[in-house]
Amino acid sequence: MKKKLEYTATNTGRPFSIKEMIAAANLKLEGYTDKEIKQKSMEENIFQARSEHYKNKIAKTVLMRLNTLDEYLINRMATSDIETAKQILIYSIMKSDRFFFEFMDEIYKDKIILRDYKINDSDINIFIQRKQEQIPQISEWTESTINKLKSQYTSMLYEAGFINRTKEHIEIIQPLIDYQLKNHLIEIGDEAYLKAMIGEL
Repeated sequence: MKKKLEYTATNTGRPFSIKEMIAAANLKLEGYTDKEIKQKSMEENIFQARSEHYKNKIAKTVLMRLNTLDEYLINRMATSDIETAKQILIYSIMKSDRFFFEFMDEIYKDKIILRDYKINDSDINIFIQRKQEQIPQISEWTESTINKLKSQYTSMLYEAGFINRTKEHIEIIQPLIDYQLKNHLIEIGDEAYLKAMIGEL
């Protein structure tokens, strides 16, 4: 990890948005600037937002995530199969949300390493309790915020194909990531994010 992000709970209101990410990546490849993409969202509703407020919100979310990607990854987001695009989106969410990265690194990855492919609610609660004890910002989050984050994180992982959900637990689906994407993440120094996704030490 090249820089330390602040802990935030902003993903409580940010959906997975894979179609929007692919559309924005294509616009980036065509030479559109962030300002122009946001303008197209507001004036042309390119992300099919249901309200004026959401036009702005989805544009900001997509651009924030897209700006964690280098040129190679933007190209892969725009041109790869949908599964690879979803994997890159999970990577971009980890890059822009420190708490989500640690969730992946300390729960998802560790479970795969231990060959325990079930995440129980107690696993998540223990992780959150530990973080609240260690980190002042997280200790100030309300129970409602925590519950929204839990729901949003599992929803995003489900949409990405990283998990299945049952009534009793979350079932991990270890993703298969192509070697070119793996090699690129290693080459740019982001192996920690790769390991968080595929479960390697």
